[in-house]
Amino acid sequence: MLKNITLFTILLFTQTLNAQTKGISFVKTGLKSAFEIAKKQNKPVFIEIYANGCPHCENFKKTFDTNPKVGAYYNQRFVSYQVEVNSAEGRALRQKHNIYVVATPTMSFWDKDENLLHIQPAGDEQNNEAYLKTLADRAIDPTKNTASYKGYFEQGVQEDNFLIEYAYMCRMICDTTYNIAAMNTYAKKQEAAGFTSPSNFLVLQKVVLDDENTLFKHVVNNLDSYYAKYGKKEVVSTVENIVMYSLYCSRASNYSLEKLATMKDNLRKIGIDKQSIAGRFLLIETRALFKANQAAKAIEVIDEFYKGVKTIDKKDAEFIEKYVRGYVQDNTQLSKLQWIFNKTK
Repeated sequence: MLKNITLFTILLFTQTLNAQTKGISFVKTGLKSAFEIAKKQNKPVFIEIYANGCPHCENFKKTFDTNPKVGAYYNQRFVSYQVEVNSAEGRALRQKHNIYVVATPTMSFWDKDENLLHIQPAGDEQNNEAYLKTLADRAIDPTKNTASYKGYFEQGVQEDNFLIEYAYMCRMICDTTYNIAAMNTYAKKQEAAGFTSPSNFLVLQKVVLDDENTLFKHVVNNLDSYYAKYGKKEVVSTVENIVMYSLYCSRASNYSLEKLATMKDNLRKIGIDKQSIAGRFLLIETRALFKANQAAKAIEVIDEFYKGVKTIDKKDAEFIEKYVRGYVQDNTQLSKLQWIFNKTK
């Protein structure tokens, strides 16, 4: 009987061990716990940022859970964790470290003190043992990981692929300043004859965040050529996105009225209707007008926009009144918006 119990125990232990080492052993007790374990083991941390319902994430999950070689490779080198991008924990991680997840899954690697070492999205073409091992090696190599890119850029490295990768990484860590710098350097290197190339259009779609970039200006000044080559829908979406990135960045508070007018005109060129444009620019344009001592013009812009709005609810009216009164005390000027203010009653 004792012999049988001992044999059963050995078999059970072996099965449990095999189950534990079949794939990557992800920490299940929370992100904070993962970093605490990493400090104790003196290991970096691998965090997969995934999304519920993402088919690519599901494919990676199969690899992470069932491939013993990937599991052994990562378990030896990292403390690993998975976080859903829209979960409370996922939002907290992104907010704390200014991470913008452009696609899922995003593979991120951190030192034990929660400093980002490497970050990049991954697709099905990267879902294989060889690539995942290469990714792990690159993430902890201070000469190859994305944390090293800023230093290389400041040293003057200007190869096209590097500039694209660096600017894309800057987008993911919300470093708009260096994204713009890298993309401006990239644009200056391009021959005018190649501005419309597929690679440059892809850069505009995925990497450029600034409407002052030379490649972007070429698009808005040659829309018909781009429509013919890439289709109107794709071009409109690309132009609109870059204008909106530029409008909602921190630099926008210092834009001149002339700059804002150009941005509005670029949206008009791609067919965005007047009321939609006015709504997007309402606060930033009127704020610029108030600062330029053009209160009457600002009030006129607000009045014209809201006359095109079907309904104004009380909360919106209260916001507008408080906003305008923060700049204007002249009752004669304020009277023009009294019809809006009355909706707060």
